[in-house]
Amino acid sequence: MSSSSFKVIIVGGGPVGLTAANALHQAGIDFVILESRPNIVIDAGSNLVLLPMGLRFLAQLGLLEVFNNVSSPLGKIKRFDHVGNNLGDANFFIHHKENHGIAPRVVSRHALTQVLYDALPASAHARMHPNKKVRSIATTPSSATVHCADGTSYTGTIIIGADGAHSLIRSQMRSLALANPSTPPSLVNDDHPFLTTYRSLWIRFPTQSDLLPGDANETHGADLAIQTFVGEETSVIGMYERLPQPTAERLRFGPKDEEEFISRWGKLPLSEKVTVQDAYDSKVQSGLVSLEEGVVSNWSYGRIVLVGDAAHKFTPSTGAGCNNGMVDVVVLANELARVVKQGGETGMEDITAAFGKYQEKRFETVVEGCKGAGQATAMATWKSGVFKFVDLHVIGSKRVQRFFMERAAPGIAATPALEFVEEAGLPEGRVPWLKSQGLRAIKA
Repeated sequence: MSSSSFKVIIVGGGPVGLTAANALHQAGIDFVILESRPNIVIDAGSNLVLLPMGLRFLAQLGLLEVFNNVSSPLGKIKRFDHVGNNLGDANFFIHHKENHGIAPRVVSRHALTQVLYDALPASAHARMHPNKKVRSIATTPSSATVHCADGTSYTGTIIIGADGAHSLIRSQMRSLALANPSTPPSLVNDDHPFLTTYRSLWIRFPTQSDLLPGDANETHGADLAIQTFVGEETSVIGMYERLPQPTAERLRFGPKDEEEFISRWGKLPLSEKVTVQDAYDSKVQSGLVSLEEGVVSNWSYGRIVLVGDAAHKFTPSTGAGCNNGMVDVVVLANELARVVKQGGETGMEDITAAFGKYQEKRFETVVEGCKGAGQATAMATWKSGVFKFVDLHVIGSKRVQRFFMERAAPGIAATPALEFVEEAGLPEGRVPWLKSQGLRAIKA
């Protein structure tokens, strides 16, 4: 197979899938996107926080200015307990700006996907197909084919599963592994790889009262924590409630569950003047979902590879989930670009090696990130006496906050960047970004 015939099928057209489309486009690698929803860009879902690690990718594509126009910068985090007592501000976002020259920003899923979609030319838009629910996958020694429920099929060199925590691609990958008698048991992923300890009610509502654009508030206490991110026109809260028992089974919730949730927690404060009930009564959108956590053991099998929530799922407390998915794409795209750059035949050996290097470079970082997010949620929900003590008496210390952020800064500065795109326009802070090595031009 020549490099010019290398084609990627991306399943999932959310932020991570569109990140993959942009990265592959920059590398000159052909792709299609298959999205199960009616449109690629939809107005649904909770807000996202992009950290410096995710913003580095947007900077490489020259998208920071347009992204800044549809997002709000985040500064100090005001922390309250369940009865409104002040727990002390957290300055983690401020330290991000000091260390890396760029502050985390809150953005709607719709706005982020629009920015990533608009960054691609019309020729790429023509290769994005909504209403494509995957039914099955078939592979041969030289190709992979995705069969959709509407009877259409798409064939390429590899498949990237960017279809979220309940990934159908991950499930199909496992089925293919089980169907092959020569597959070692260690290469077969668990059927339910994630554990759910919390569920989350998210609410989007018009920005009101003493909530000001750019505000980030948190409400902490036994069994439930709230994060509030305030935008220019709308605000979003995420409420994280610990379940009586963790479960590996998928949980589904309906309107009655949502109403019962509000009846129990509606009086909790989001700010000095706004409660959960106020937000819910004026809601624009809401949803009650389970918060899976964990890291899949094997991120690839044959011609299939996973990115983002399909490979690892974080609780939202640190805002790192989407950001890590974007970095997954960067590392994977670099490895694929090396394979395509070689020219000539691209065999299974090359693909397997690229997938292996991708997981090797990302796995440890993701495991630590997932662990950190879980600990942050446990601390905010006072899971134990120790967590409660740390939340009440340690995390509020500005010295402690600075210590943790200084420890994290070198790793953030080393966030992988696309090796085939020159970096320009990335703000600098106290800790210089580590530049990509061996930049190369990858031609279509």
